[in-house]
Amino acid sequence: MKLQVICENTSAVEGFKPAWGFACMIGEDILFDTGESDAVLFHNLEQAGVRLEDIKMVVVSHGDGDHTGGLMALVERNPSIKVVLHTVFPPDVIAHMRNCGANLTLAETFTELAPGIHVTGPYPTREQALVIRSKAGLVVVTGCAHPDIVEILRNIHDNMEGPIDLVFGGFHLLNQTKDETLKTIEAFRGFGVRRAGACHCTGPQAIQIFREQYGDDFLEVGAGTTIEIET
Repeated sequence: MKLQVICENTSAVEGFKPAWGFACMIGEDILFDTGESDAVLFHNLEQAGVRLEDIKMVVVSHGDGDHTGGLMALVERNPSIKVVLHTVFPPDVIAHMRNCGANLTLAETFTELAPGIHVTGPYPTREQALVIRSKAGLVVVTGCAHPDIVEILRNIHDNMEGPIDLVFGGFHLLNQTKDETLKTIEAFRGFGVRRAGACHCTGPQAIQIFREQYGDDFLEVGAGTTIEIET
């Protein structure tokens, strides 16, 4: 299965526009988050060779604008798309999706969206992560991890069988000290996380610490980055 980052603060591949936020294609027809701008989202999807009508499902981690920026326009352009939010999503976004007749699902807890692909529901507070079961272990994709990346991973570790092979996305460690980030990495190691791809809102200092601590098992993530996993 191919995972391709569509929106991120930086561009890793020529032709992909950088913009604050996050979005990632999961396989051929699932989009996780929509970045901050529909213009950048649509441009980068085109760069990736993804047609809007081929996206069957969009999963959104939380309600911040840098993850929902392209959602409304995407639903307008592809009205049959399945929209997966969660039960504590901002009410105005839920209402808008319902008013426009979107095919809406609100995840409350761990929910299988497709074979081997789960969403966690809003744990511990207002954000959900995506989990893919691969032959090497679980692959976790996060939007911002506002509630605490360690608690998100603890929830996954406690509720899904198998080791965690890879965690990538925003970890929201912008305000952490070096020692705090090292403790976060220690927790990653405790959950058996083999590879990490910190990006977006993780913050430059924390990203560099992850890079140093994970070495060859650190993934550089930017718009256009492709990650291949065997499912």
